[in-house]
Amino acid sequence: MSEKVTRRNVLKAGVAAAVAGAATAFPKVASAQSKKKIRWRMQTHWPTGVGYYQDVYVKFCDRVRAATDGELDITPLPPGAIVPTANVFEAIGRGLFEISLIWPAYWIGRVPVAGHINGQLFSWETVAEMYAYFYDMGAIEVFREAYAEHNVRFVGPLPMTGLALYSRKPIRTLSDFKGFKVRSTGIAAQVFEKAGATPVFFPGEEVYQALQTGVCDGAHWGTVSTAWDMKFQEVTKYIVMPYLAEVNNGEIIMNHKKWDELPNDMKAIVEECTNSTGIDFLKWSGYNDIIYINKFQKDKMGELSHMDQDTVAQMRKFSIDVVDEYSKKDPKYCAKAGELLKDLLKMTGRI
Repeated sequence: MSEKVTRRNVLKAGVAAAVAGAATAFPKVASAQSKKKIRWRMQTHWPTGVGYYQDVYVKFCDRVRAATDGELDITPLPPGAIVPTANVFEAIGRGLFEISLIWPAYWIGRVPVAGHINGQLFSWETVAEMYAYFYDMGAIEVFREAYAEHNVRFVGPLPMTGLALYSRKPIRTLSDFKGFKVRSTGIAAQVFEKAGATPVFFPGEEVYQALQTGVCDGAHWGTVSTAWDMKFQEVTKYIVMPYLAEVNNGEIIMNHKKWDELPNDMKAIVEECTNSTGIDFLKWSGYNDIIYINKFQKDKMGELSHMDQDTVAQMRKFSIDVVDEYSKKDPKYCAKAGELLKDLLKMTGRI
């Protein structure tokens, strides 16, 4: 039977003759195969019962394990397994655990530029625009520098197909937002506030009941399909169109010291597996969005409520106003990220 091909064996094959010639001159060194495994723990904010927990989150850990031939072994853990979700960023920086798939909006109070990782409302309209912003225009380096101040490595964005608003009442014009109680987080909440809505916050496990009882009128939890797995369609009558954002990002972050300790080949693997997991999330959310939107209408569960063009334009203006406000508060990082975003929007003719 042929020997199993691994990245270590490729290296060994290339130096086999040199090793054989030096065997009598140098003491025998330990085999690379005997090297200790690196074991990490990973925590997310996603509930275990949603489909993307296995198909996206657990799959990331499986992909890294396979790509490193088991040398980097990451154990996926559910929300709150180590620390409450709101404390993940600090815990990662302190080294309480190593890595997380999480939502940037949770720490904009500590790291305001994290809001730009999520994406601004009515800004990127394609995944290509989002990736251009991060990698071609260089925004990712702004985020990495900001996170590094807290001993956290921003590995990369985790995109989904959009930010969908589920609502108990139709939203068609700007006036419909007046007094609208919306469960929202991060910079999105501040855009809603400018539109006349009243942002409120509940942990993920409480949103269903809040919608059911009317404590809030609407909520967003990622895209149509991610919120569908949270059962929002059971306690609302409308899905608002267009999406508040056509692309919305989570993130993978990790302890910076652990990042620095990785050999370069493993760093590349973690980054590439992050990129691949982003594609997984886009595929999962995009396909299931189609299925669930069709089901929502076909089964007469509710209606699609379309905002008019003037409302969309006004919401985009509010979004840019919030970007500028953050730039003034945080000229070191938000100003750089905000200008790059505005440069992109100018190139696309949206501002």
